[in-house]
Amino acid sequence: MEKIGLVLSGGGSKGAYEAGVYKALRKMHIKINIVTGTSIGAINGMMIVQKRHRSIMKFWKKVDFSAIYKEEEFPKMEDPSLAKVYSQYVKAFINEGGLNVSKMTKMFDSYFNPRKFFNSDIDYGVVTFNLSKRRPVIKTKKELDRYNAKDYMVASASCYPAFKPYVIDGDLYIDGGYYDNLPINLAIDLGATKIIAVDLRAVGFRRKIKDKSVEVTKISPRNKIASFLIFDKEKAKEAVKFGYNDTMKTFGKLDGDKFTFRKHNLINNYNKYNDIFEDKLNKIFNGISNPILSKIFQIPIFKETINRQIEYNNFNSIIEKSGEIFKFEEFIIYNINSYNKGLLNALANTTPIDMNIIKNKIIDRKITQIIDSRQIVKYFYNCIIGKDMSMIKYILLFRNEFLTALYIYTVKGLSINY
Repeated sequence: MEKIGLVLSGGGSKGAYEAGVYKALRKMHIKINIVTGTSIGAINGMMIVQKRHRSIMKFWKKVDFSAIYKEEEFPKMEDPSLAKVYSQYVKAFINEGGLNVSKMTKMFDSYFNPRKFFNSDIDYGVVTFNLSKRRPVIKTKKELDRYNAKDYMVASASCYPAFKPYVIDGDLYIDGGYYDNLPINLAIDLGATKIIAVDLRAVGFRRKIKDKSVEVTKISPRNKIASFLIFDKEKAKEAVKFGYNDTMKTFGKLDGDKFTFRKHNLINNYNKYNDIFEDKLNKIFNGISNPILSKIFQIPIFKETINRQIEYNNFNSIIEKSGEIFKFEEFIIYNINSYNKGLLNALANTTPIDMNIIKNKIIDRKITQIIDSRQIVKYFYNCIIGKDMSMIKYILLFRNEFLTALYIYTVKGLSINY
């Protein structure tokens, strides 16, 4: 009989991502039989075992510095930048040996329902580390009870040295990531035949998987999410969306990499525009004899285009790079038509740039300080329309901007509604 284990890594505030993963698994009606977790993964896992999907969302909608820490230990900041937050953690460690976990413990009480937890048909395992005896401590549901469960779960989430060690029976306990931040083997020991492992890529040790026959599907953030030290409601909301999107993409329900599109949008877009894109590029380069072109054609994407063999994934990388250049929101689930229209509108609203400014920056070796990439795209777009071949010498420096301009030109040519 198949048993699916959900493995949740530690990662502090990045744990909001795991809530999004759980939301997607519920959407797909994937039944979880076993949950194992370390640190924040143990806390999220506790709520998943209780099947309190609303609670886990409520938890991450409410979480911020004031919910985790006492104000006298962690004063409210107008601008909680990573540098300021980190300095506060360091200060707390030097002065007090870390921040107090008492407020987190009280918050835990409002989400832990012993009856629902122990009556659930979902098994559970948690990893922590006994600092006093310098050995890992692993507890499964059958080894926990209504009195000690909180201790081991909170101990697992006591991210030392940010937090003070948690005391159980006179021993000091710290974050389970000091032994295993992604407890896949624990899920296998509990009987999992398939694993869905959520790796937040936070600091911590990972053990080698001891049974290679068990199928493991890994899900990790494809987008940049806030540091594990930053507890912010808005950042948490974004992380939840990223977790949902990445899970749906992993299971083939949505398309894309860092950006997310409706199912089949990208293949349909590829079939519609790829040949035209290749034609337009070939027309631009046709008849030009230029030493720079030989270097351009060594770049795989250009080589594929000239040979009329551009790959699906590489074509889509142009689309995603276009969204990145025009600073589209990465957590939105896009319809490709509205996405393309958004590119056209964004380009139309971009201020043109004098190429002499770019030339001077190049001469002064200040390319890293160069103007907005959107303006470079606008420059190439105008050159393509005006058949200005002087742009060739800049393609090597700004190939992503050039390909974005050509993609937008391709889309506009076919879309009178845009």
